[in-house]
Amino acid sequence: MTNPEAPPTTRRALLLLAALLGLFITCVGALLVVFVLLNPTLFNQLPFVASNTSHEPPPEAPNKFPPLPVGPINITEDFVQPSERWEQAQTLVVDGVYAMSLERPDFDTYGLFLGEGDLRDFDLAVDATQTAGPLAAEFGIRFRQRAPDDHLMFSLSATGYYRLLRVQDETYTSLVPWTPHPAISVGLSATNRLRLVADGPQLTGFINGEEVLTFTDPEPQTGQLTLGLVTFTEGGLVVHFDNIEGFAFLEAVGGDQESLRLHEDFSDARRAPWSVGGATLRDDSYELFVGGSVLSWQQPLPIGSSTVGDHFILEAEAQLVEGLAEGGGYGLMFADDGAFDFIGLLILPQGGIMLFRSGPESGLIIPPTLVPAVRRGAGVTNHLRVEARGEYLTIIINGQELPEIELPPDIRLSGRTGLLMQSADESGIRVQFTEFHLEERAGPAV
Repeated sequence: MTNPEAPPTTRRALLLLAALLGLFITCVGALLVVFVLLNPTLFNQLPFVASNTSHEPPPEAPNKFPPLPVGPINITEDFVQPSERWEQAQTLVVDGVYAMSLERPDFDTYGLFLGEGDLRDFDLAVDATQTAGPLAAEFGIRFRQRAPDDHLMFSLSATGYYRLLRVQDETYTSLVPWTPHPAISVGLSATNRLRLVADGPQLTGFINGEEVLTFTDPEPQTGQLTLGLVTFTEGGLVVHFDNIEGFAFLEAVGGDQESLRLHEDFSDARRAPWSVGGATLRDDSYELFVGGSVLSWQQPLPIGSSTVGDHFILEAEAQLVEGLAEGGGYGLMFADDGAFDFIGLLILPQGGIMLFRSGPESGLIIPPTLVPAVRRGAGVTNHLRVEARGEYLTIIINGQELPEIELPPDIRLSGRTGLLMQSADESGIRVQFTEFHLEERAGPAV
């Protein structure tokens, strides 16, 4: 069976219509190309681009825990030369966003929610935009954190992948492996909205409004709520977080739950309940700053390389740049077990010292005490030295030795060591450390 031939006038009309349609499509395509070229941030938001990626997934884990050197620890640092021994990262509220940066490769960092203690159950949504650094990096909601290296994280990469991660016992484990998804906008300057609902053991993750994962956490623990970054083979990662919405549940007296609002647009840096701080190598010093009522510290890298027994010398020289609020201070930390349990020794800007224990058995060992050897105020340099000998501790300030301290038997001195700061208010504290020395010594023969 055949179709009858169309009249010539009909064929000409059809050919003209096809030509006009082709010309229209060509013009629209050309205009779209020009528009995208003039607005490059839109390129990665086009559905037909964002849903197709030739990128490989990011690595499973950063090389954050390399083998440690064998033998007694002896570290001396004057910060004059560039060093790979120290973390460099910053967390700021600037231009209406929560800006986080991480210079080191193979490392991670986080910004801490400063609300009501540890949380387990919450519903949190946040916009995340990578603005600089390698695409093979990771950023997202880091939660149920009991120690810097004990947490969960719902994250994505600018290459178009997401995963659910657990970090525990110096091991990175993908509970939900790196998975590509067309809902993810890819590339630098592409914004993605992550949402995580943590309800007891049930975890549900969303990206740009689409549910992408469900997972049952067999050990739903309380912990810190944070936003996190991870680098792999390259550093220089910068991510902006913004437009936080959601709520968390707090355990109230009698077993009831109270709701805590999490909304934050970072329009007022002084009121945003998220930690700010940073660590940078500059001007022949290691400059640390922190704002809010927060303790912050840095330890020599790789992690664990500053771990000593209970006989050691630990000292540092530092200058307070700004931060005179009562309750703030700067100094040394030691006896750290890696889970927020350590001993801190602070120089107070008002001319005193304080020795305290942080952790489950927290308390003052030496309450804030005026010490004539301490140089008061900002712009002055103080030298702080600790000598540990088993249960005995000697503190030396600017060459003046204080009376020896005999510690109770339940307080150990062994563990990781480092530099410590405490901020007392929103104005924060900024300190430049110019010397650091750690020397492990042999204990008495058994």
